[in-house]
Amino acid sequence: MTGVRNKNGENPRSDDQKRRLVQITDCHLGPAADFRLLGMRTLLTLRGVLNHIEAGCPPDCLLVTGDIAAEGRLEAYHRFAGEMARLGRPYHWLPGNHDDFDAMTNVPDLPPYRGCIDIARWRLLVLKTPVAGEVGGHLADGQLAFLSDKLTDAGGRHVALFLHHPPADVGCRWLDRQQVDNADSLAALLSDFGNVRFIAAGHVHQAGQYRFGNIPLYTTPSTCFQFAAGSDSFAIGSEPPGYRWFDLYDDGGFATDVCWLPACDERVDPSSSGY
Repeated sequence: MTGVRNKNGENPRSDDQKRRLVQITDCHLGPAADFRLLGMRTLLTLRGVLNHIEAGCPPDCLLVTGDIAAEGRLEAYHRFAGEMARLGRPYHWLPGNHDDFDAMTNVPDLPPYRGCIDIARWRLLVLKTPVAGEVGGHLADGQLAFLSDKLTDAGGRHVALFLHHPPADVGCRWLDRQQVDNADSLAALLSDFGNVRFIAAGHVHQAGQYRFGNIPLYTTPSTCFQFAAGSDSFAIGSEPPGYRWFDLYDDGGFATDVCWLPACDERVDPSSSGY
């Protein structure tokens, strides 16, 4: 699946105008190195994804869109920071519903959370959607106000939004109940601006391409297991661990695709019925 967009509907131009961004999501690390989720050792699958990223086209930076930890444990965040340090690339993160934001902000080796990152002619807005004690997402008034401010003062930059929860249906009844529950407020806000080029989300453990109004919306596979597309209730898919890349061009064009690990020894326990 590849998407290319710019204001003229043409392919982006030369590589010297390009910034590569990689999105990884839903790592679900545990407190111990041998932690398993649904039978899968999630630390090993994350390592496989990071090795694949480095061996391919190393990015200018990475964006980690939540659920870094399976249980919000401090040890998981220390472990994640160590894996990212070995990769040696700049990265930014946002929390997911399985994460503990306070714990994350108390890990010295994790970079501080940043809601706004400017890269060349692009502005990346990194929003928090988790609600304490809930699986689904919500954009608090403060997040919407922050978004409005940063869209207003973008200074001609092209904007990409990153969230954990998607703001629209993805075609799975059980996951669609967990989307951002005030997506109409987000849509109303974005209708006042014309500089948002795409939205990217995690949470659904699926690669997908949708629309949020007239804005492309992408979901990204987990670095561990995937959920089955089109399912009415919890179901695991057959796809391997994966990630998504974006090539961002100065004229507002972009390209994106998903990469899957070509080989993965980790397997999901077929008897798993949830987590």
